[in-house]
Amino acid sequence: MIVNAYKSELMKNPNITLRDCRIVISKNLGIGQRTVSNVISEYNTKKTVTSPCKTRQKKTYKDLYDDLQLNTIRRHVHSFWFNKTIPTLDKILTVIKNDDSLPNISRSNLHNLLKFMDFVYTKRSRNSALIEKDKIILWRRRYLQNIKKYREEGRHLYYLDETWVNAGDCTSKTWVDNTIKSYRHAFLQGLTTGSQNPSGKGKRLIVLHIGSEDGFVPGGLLCFRAKKTNTDYHEEMNGNTFFKWMEYIDSKRTVSL
Repeated sequence: MIVNAYKSELMKNPNITLRDCRIVISKNLGIGQRTVSNVISEYNTKKTVTSPCKTRQKKTYKDLYDDLQLNTIRRHVHSFWFNKTIPTLDKILTVIKNDDSLPNISRSNLHNLLKFMDFVYTKRSRNSALIEKDKIILWRRRYLQNIKKYREEGRHLYYLDETWVNAGDCTSKTWVDNTIKSYRHAFLQGLTTGSQNPSGKGKRLIVLHIGSEDGFVPGGLLCFRAKKTNTDYHEEMNGNTFFKWMEYIDSKRTVSL
């Protein structure tokens, strides 16, 4: 554009000075005199002008989705937890591709997008759906108050716990939504607090033991093979089993429980 204006002015007035030509072109085109001078100088030297480089902002995976679509993706992830399944990256990608309201995205960009949305790929928590409930918080406070009281009274405290050991295995890591701060927050948003670890798969052993600051109680280990493999192990660690075990422990104690 500047070169064409320069040629036009030279045709009108071949004797025009470069300074006057620069002023006229700058005024007519609304372009600074320095820019006009540089372009004319380059043209007179090289007989051509290079176009200035324009840096274009490349769109990233973040630009593909608006807030509504990001919320749709979040709900897709939580739908796995609602259905008691683990949301792997491949499963999430399949759901997104099958949703016509969402743009296509590559697997690597989906991984980055989930992190951008504050999802974290971490180890699964067995208590993910429980630890944030208000009643659990109250129970924990009451427990700490009672423990403090018993210690002040000089009582000898015993601790017991039960667990399971199974022959199967499951994925130890999954996607976790870090934007969910509490059970109530998840409930109000219509979302979940994540997936719980199953109590076990396949054949399993149920283990129960008791101990204190002096160590495990001798003979206190209870270990037996579960008869059922398709139910929660708590069904087999029932009141009768626990009561018989507790009677045995009581007969072995050296300090009052």
